[in-house]
Parts: sequence; structure tokens; C-alpha cells
Amino acid sequence: MKSALCLICVLLCCCVISAQAPASTLPQTPAPNPQQAPAPTPQQTPAPGSIQSLPSYLPPQSPIESTGPVPLSEEPHHRLVLQNEFVRVYNVTVPGLDSTFLHQHDFPYLYVVLGPADLVNAVVGKPEVHQVMQDGETHYSPGHFAHVVRTEAGVEFHNITIELTHPQGTPKNLCRDVFPGTPLNCPAPPVAGENSKTKKSELEPAVEDVPYFETDEIRVDLHKASSGNDYVDTKPQTDALLVALTNANLDANLAGEHVQFLHGGDVLWLPAGQRRRIVDFLGTHSAFMLITFKDSAPPATQ
Repeated sequence: MKSALCLICVLLCCCVISAQAPASTLPQTPAPNPQQAPAPTPQQTPAPGSIQSLPSYLPPQSPIESTGPVPLSEEPHHRLVLQNEFVRVYNVTVPGLDSTFLHQHDFPYLYVVLGPADLVNAVVGKPEVHQVMQDGETHYSPGHFAHVVRTEAGVEFHNITIELTHPQGTPKNLCRDVFPGTPLNCPAPPVAGENSKTKKSELEPAVEDVPYFETDEIRVDLHKASSGNDYVDTKPQTDALLVALTNANLDANLAGEHVQFLHGGDVLWLPAGQRRRIVDFLGTHSAFMLITFKDSAPPATQ
């Protein structure tokens, strides 16, 4: 009997000692924590200062690379204001700190700058060019390229773009260096009344009329009108496009009738054969560009 009691006491002591053993002595398997991300493997942890390649699905950052060019007619900063068989004329405004879409010029064109401009011209396949332009500058391009115009300096870019639908041939300077590196071919001033100024001698040169440049199809001239000094062409032989420059206040008369008041950026098509009289009705010494279209002249009679 005593031996049985001793055995029971020994067993009870062993149970008490096992229950008091420290937890660290028992093997542990940690339960997973659903809020804890798995530790990165050595291949997933970048070394300090290393450059990591971006995932291939990220879009490129350059607008030239990210999208293809849109047609000029679909670029939202270009607003079509006149169209016929010779031209498509756009009034273009790119606000400061803005950018055009990448757009395609499929035709030769010229543009007249309205106000000062400071822009970046990014032509596809060429280095970007920073351009600073003055009010009234006129430029020509043979086209057939795509580009983006950015106004990073915060200055609005406003111009009238005239897309020319007929082949132009080789352009050449007249009295302005529109094409650097090529000679000037300044014609003699007109005499005997055509494109003369009223209240002046018919033989007096129109010193405020400046031929800029020409191609096989067009000729571009700067004209100025002031109070009592109107632009008059009694027998125009070709169609023409008038572009009013900044601060212009013009009254256009065709065939003896008033047709339109013109201010900076306005355009007007002038048909051949109709007498033209352009008046500076506020006396502000208004200026305009005149683009004449040689192909619109009637065929020579035999």
C-alpha cells in the first residue's frame, strides 16, 4: 500500500514540473499574419544607389514618342478661319505654359506672328530649338514634318498660319532676309499709280510698302496705312489674302463698297478685278501683310 502511494506522488510531481517548463524550450511554429507582407527575397531588394528599369508597360514621357501626329486641322490650338482652292488659314493661339499636340504639316505654309513670342519648337527627328520672335515676323516653311510647340517661358504664342495647297517651287528673298544665307532681290519701287497711296504723287515711291519674299505661287508684302494715306489698288490682277497685324484698325472697301472692319489677326480674301481701298480709320498707322497668288491671274490672251 505504501509503495502505491509513493508511485502516485512521483507521477504528480512530474506533471507539475512539465507544466512549469519555459515556453522557449518548446518548438514554436508562428501563425501567419494576414496584414504583414512577406519579406523580400534578395533578388527583390535593390542595392543602395542602384538604377532600376521602369516596367515596360509605362508610357513614354515625351509627347513626340507617346502619340502619333494629328492632322493640322485636328490640332485644337489651330482654328480654321478661311478656306478656298489656294489656302487654308488658321488662327493659332498657344497660351503660356501650354503645348500643342504633335501635329503634321503636309503642305508648305507661312505664318505671321502677332505679338512677341518665346517658344520651343520640337520637330520630330531633330534637336529642339528655342525661338524668340517679334511682333509682325513672317516665316515660310516647305512643310512635310511633324512637331510640337511649347510655350515654356509663359508667353502666349499667337499667329496666323496660312497653309498653301499649291506647289510653291523655290522661295527667294525680296527686301527682307526671310531665308538667311540667300541673297536679297529687292525690286525697284513701283511708279505710276498701281498700289499707290492716295494724296501722293503717282510717281512718288510707296516707301511703306516692303516686299518680303516670293515663291513660284505667291508674293508676300508688308503694307502700312495711316490717316489720309490709304492703300489703293485700282486694277488688281490676282487674288490676295490680307492679314491685319497687331493694333491694326482697318476699313476694307472692295469695288467701292465697305466690306469689313479689320483688327489684329483678322483676315480677308480680296478677289482679283475688284478695286481695293484699305483705310486706317482711327489714324493709328495700321499695318497688314498682303499675300498675292500668282496662279489666280487670268491667262494671257493670244
